[in-house]
Order: sequence, then C-alpha cells, then structure tokens
Amino acid sequence: MTDLMIRGGHVIDGTGADAREADVRVRGGRIVEVGPGLVGEGEQELDASGAFVAPGFIDGHTHLDPALFWDPGCDPLPGHGVTTVVTGNCSLSLAPLRAEHRARLIDMFCFIEDLPVEAFETGVPWSWDGFGEYRDRFNERGAAVNQASLVGHSALRLYVMGEDAYDRASHDDERRAILDLFEECLEAGAFGLSTSFADVDRTGRPVPSRAAEDSEFLGLLEMMGRRGQGVLEFVPRMQEPEAHMADIDRVHRLARSTGVRATWTQLIVSADSVAFAEALLAQAGKTQEEGPGVFPQVSPRPFDVNLSFESTPLFMSQPAWHELVQANPDEKRRMLRSEAWRERARADFDRPGPSLFPKDRPQQIMFTRAQAETERRWVGSSLREIADTRGVHLADALADLVDRNDLDPGITMVDLSNEDPEQVAKLITSPATLTAASDAGAHAQMMCGAGDSTLLLTRHVRERGDLRLAEAVRSLTSDMARFFGIPDRGRVASGYAADLVVFDLDELEYPEAELVRDLPGGGARLRRGAGGYRATLVGGVLTHENGEPTGRTPGCMLMPRSSVRTTSQG
Repeated sequence: MTDLMIRGGHVIDGTGADAREADVRVRGGRIVEVGPGLVGEGEQELDASGAFVAPGFIDGHTHLDPALFWDPGCDPLPGHGVTTVVTGNCSLSLAPLRAEHRARLIDMFCFIEDLPVEAFETGVPWSWDGFGEYRDRFNERGAAVNQASLVGHSALRLYVMGEDAYDRASHDDERRAILDLFEECLEAGAFGLSTSFADVDRTGRPVPSRAAEDSEFLGLLEMMGRRGQGVLEFVPRMQEPEAHMADIDRVHRLARSTGVRATWTQLIVSADSVAFAEALLAQAGKTQEEGPGVFPQVSPRPFDVNLSFESTPLFMSQPAWHELVQANPDEKRRMLRSEAWRERARADFDRPGPSLFPKDRPQQIMFTRAQAETERRWVGSSLREIADTRGVHLADALADLVDRNDLDPGITMVDLSNEDPEQVAKLITSPATLTAASDAGAHAQMMCGAGDSTLLLTRHVRERGDLRLAEAVRSLTSDMARFFGIPDRGRVASGYAADLVVFDLDELEYPEAELVRDLPGGGARLRRGAGGYRATLVGGVLTHENGEPTGRTPGCMLMPRSSVRTTSQG
C-alpha cells in the first residue's frame, strides 16, 4: 500500500501548528496532497475519522543497530508510532569494521549497552567492512523502521589503529587515515559522529574514543563543517559535576569553531540534583546563544532499573561485584559462598565515591520477585529493610538474595531519576533540550526504552497538560529531523515521505514492560506492548495496524541530503 488516501483525520503537520481537518493523499510512498475533501482517484483508503494524522516519530537515540538484523520488525517501536531510529550512538557503530576486530567491537558494544554477546554473534550477518557495505546489507533486508546512522568514533579508531586505539593519541598519518575513513562514511550516508568521554570496556579499559586528542576531534568536526553535513553526539563524564560540565564546554569550544551542532546523552533530574540540572540547562542555553549549540537529550521516562546478575555494567566501580557478574554460574555460586569474596563485597559497599549502582540508597533497591519459596516473605521489601531485619551488612543481604534465588532475584532500583513529573516537565519543555534519549535497544534486561513517545503524549499532554499536542508532536518529528539533518521527514506536507502515524489521544496507553526471552540464543529483554495507535506507516506502507505488526519491512538506511548526490535516497 503505497498509493492511498488517509481520509477524515485531523492533521498535525509537525510544525507546531494546531490540528486541522484534512485528507492526505499518498502516491509512490510520498505525500502528494493534503487538504479537506480530497476526491478519491481509486486509491485504497485508510479511515482516520476521529483521529489525528501526524508525521511518524523519530527516536533520536537508540542502540538498535544490531537488533534491526535479528528483529526487522523492530518490536515494539512501530506500535508506539516510531518510523525512524537514530543509531550508531555513544562512540559505537557496526561499521566500519575489519573482520579481525569484530570480537573486540562485539564485546565492547555488548558490555557498554548490556546486551548478550551470543545475540550479536549469531543474529548479525557481519558481511561488511565499510559503511557503504553495511548500508547495502541493511537495505537488502529492510526493516519496519528507517535507520539514520551515526559513525562511532571508537569504531573509526579501532579500524585504523587496532589495539593501539585504546591507549594513545593518533599519529599524523593515522589521523589522516581516520579523517579519510570518516569522509568515506559520510559519503556513504552517515549522519555524523558519536563519541564518548566516559565509557569503559569489560576490563575497565577506556574505550578508544577517550584516547583522542583535540586535534583529532577538530579534524573530524571540520570535515562535517566543510561538507555542511553531520552532527556530533557524545557521552560526557557524569559521575563528577565538574568533569561533566567541562566535557560539554570542550565540545562547545570545538564545535563552535566548525559550525557543527552537538548533543549529549542524557540530562536527568532527581530530588538531589535539581540545582545541577538547572545549571546544565543554563549551560546549554549559553552554548546555543553562541551557536551552533550543544543540546542535552532528555527522556520523559522515570528511571526504575531492573538489576540482572547475568550482565550489567553497573558494578564497574565495585571490583568484587563486577567480577561476580562476569563469572559463569558455577563460579558465581562459589564466590557468593566464599567468606573471602564476601569480605571484599562488603568493602566495595563501604568504600566512598561515585557508583552507578545506588549502594548509598539501599531504600530504593527493591526485592520484587522470588525464585525460592523461602524468600517470598521479602518480596516488596527494600534492601535496607531486609538488611536491618536480618541484622546483616547490606552487601550480605544482597549476596544472599542472589544466592538463595538461583542467581536471578527480582531486584528493581526505583526512582533513581526523573521520578518527579513536575521536574521532568521542565526538561521536556525547555527550548534548550531534545526529546531524544530513549536508549531503545540497550540495557535490554534493565529497562525498556521503547514507548517514550507514548509516555510523552499520555502523561505530559493528555494527563498533565505540560505541552500542547502539536508541540509534543513537533518535538518528536520536525525538531528531530531538523537537528539530525534527516531530509523529507518530520512533516505532513506535499513532497515529504509518507512516514505517518494515526492515533486518537484518548486511546493511547503506556503498558508496563514485561520480560521475554526472544533474543538470538534465548537472551532476555524487557518489552512493552503496543501503545494503542491505529496505524503506523513507513513510505506509505503499513508497518503496524490496530495494535498488531503487519510484517511489512519498507524501511531503509536514510541518507543525509548532501549524500544524495552519490547514493540514492531512502
């Protein structure tokens, strides 16, 4: 269905303008006419009576690069109105990649984004070297969403420098090779560069992008500036406020000199960080006044995080616990029952300093599911309550929960951030931010990033009234397309691609996430059911209808406007 009439809806065109009654005619996958009372020309008709017709939503921060190969349906994003995903974030992309570096990149990607190695090894074809070949392999398969991919800085450095990429700055000849390789990626359709100042691999070694000096960064940014193509996405150091702001200032200084827009992930707010969040918003506003600006990414989602002892990067600053997570099941059991390991585990808890695992907030670490009958009495209790009731150290209470529940206790860390909708509203309504931080596809057992679009529309539009519907739609569509340089998307207007979503605001729902085991090799992930949308279309093709996927995969790797001259536009 690429020639059709969407009849009788209220069009929200993506510009922020209020809805208006209009039909939408689609021909050859593009919108050719928008207006009231259009005369049918034999097209198939889609009834949008009583519903809104809007541009398909663009998810501006995902790690779905690998998952789109083993799940071209991109479950469940089309069920939440998403038609395009931005991939290649946080210095990590699947291309360019030499065969001899594949195992290294897979392990780095899987550890940082908390995904099973087996899924990468068996679910991705790995039949490319350069970015253009990667694009072609994706387009041969298709997906239910379009993909706009950044290039990972760590991938570039690993390709050129091999293992040395982790440990040192590039030499002049290597820097030239990195720049040449990056230009090839831009020519082949990359939407820019992603880098990280914060991430480490499974061994605690900083990722390759962290070894780059300003001269290398500046060369990459200058290339995007000369071409008028590309944005920079980056991960600042977040554990220390001074370092966090220093990284943003560093990027602003370099990006401002080259005219390149930048964005970082992600700005969150909690009860004890309101002042810092306000300082980061002020910093963002200042960079944007000076231009072209550094834009924080925000999500409307509260951060309740499930803790899995199969794999997690949360214990990187706690060596005993990190060793436990990396061990095989038999070794885990042995460690949990070893007094020597227990002593180290207690020391990890007692050691001051920043930690991704909220060891200093045990009242927010909740036991939610028991595997053993004898442990069910603790369900609904916090780690603080369990330790106090039993009269044991917090570390021992946690270790016992893991051991006595067959290494799979249900543990959820609640209200870690974004717990106050009033504070979240300040983030998502700020003109200095991008609503683009779902992280969909990553941390699959910890959280489900899919559905941020629906949460925005239900909680912050329908229930709280923080934004007008047209403003929320603009933030998910034309704002995203404009920032990332995605052509012909984000608007309901003649000449634009027919990436569209049809919904009644009162019919939308934001289901709770449920754990399923459907990754290659039987790996687990949290998924969210469909959000109540009537239809989602990519290029005029229905990908989701009335809560069910259609199985159609019209999506492709999109191309920035300046790359259309060398490769056909998706």
